[in-house]
Amino acid sequence: MNDETTRMRTKRGLGRGLGALFETVSDEEQVTQADRIVELSINTIEPNRDQPRQDFDEDRLDELTESIRDQGVISPLIVTPMSSPDRYMIVAGERRWRAARAAGLHTVPAIVRELTEAEAQRQALIDNVVRQDLNAIEEAVAFDQLIKQYDMTQESLASAIGRSRSAVTNTLRLLNLPENIRDMVRRGELSSGHARALLALSDASAQSDAAGVVLAKQLSVRDTERLVKEINAPPAPPVQRAPVDDRTDLHVRAVEEQLRRSLGTKVTIKDTKAGRGSIVIRYHSADELERLLELLIRE
Repeated sequence: MNDETTRMRTKRGLGRGLGALFETVSDEEQVTQADRIVELSINTIEPNRDQPRQDFDEDRLDELTESIRDQGVISPLIVTPMSSPDRYMIVAGERRWRAARAAGLHTVPAIVRELTEAEAQRQALIDNVVRQDLNAIEEAVAFDQLIKQYDMTQESLASAIGRSRSAVTNTLRLLNLPENIRDMVRRGELSSGHARALLALSDASAQSDAAGVVLAKQLSVRDTERLVKEINAPPAPPVQRAPVDDRTDLHVRAVEEQLRRSLGTKVTIKDTKAGRGSIVIRYHSADELERLLELLIRE
């Protein structure tokens, strides 16, 4: 699935969504109202260093490169002028720009918008969230930025992007994980489901140890949840032993020794302290058993 297909599918599922919240309209409407598409030299464009997407799936990028090599860039990039003359920063469409470079294109279609730094960052965040092509940690960071920088609530963000409030909350909770586990999610070694399961552990050390077990054993999300439950299970209470009467215990040991000498083998008396118990006579061969039986029956 290429970048443009993902974008169109997401847009249909959002309804008014982010457009209503931020008073924006679709790319097509914006182009006809104020913007125009221009061809820019690919070398005059550079990515936004502060955009939420930091990891690019190489396989998906290769697929997009092949698509662009065959059909060109279908959906234009959105860029904003930089302080240097004839230089532009990408607001939306870095994957398309990367793929176009890999495909050997010299120019790309773009919509140039005069945006402040804050406006450019907001639009980059929205574009990435709506396209749903961020990993779970990048998405959590984008959610956090939207909430903090634009005074949004979890409810309003959830409504805007077509998610449940609990989904937004669970995504944001991933930021409570230690950095090493967040890196595992970024690299695709752990899924968001694995990461959410690890959040049930009380401290970063326990979470990191459990993550190591998950990777080493290649546990599923369900197995990870079971592992976490086992770690969180309270230890079994110590077995309370009945107090031992030293005098009774010495008598039992003396009787054991007397039987051992009489029978020529180890004998153990198990006394329940309630007038009942058992005598265990050990033997190590059939011949020894026969000898013991003769002694016991004769006696």
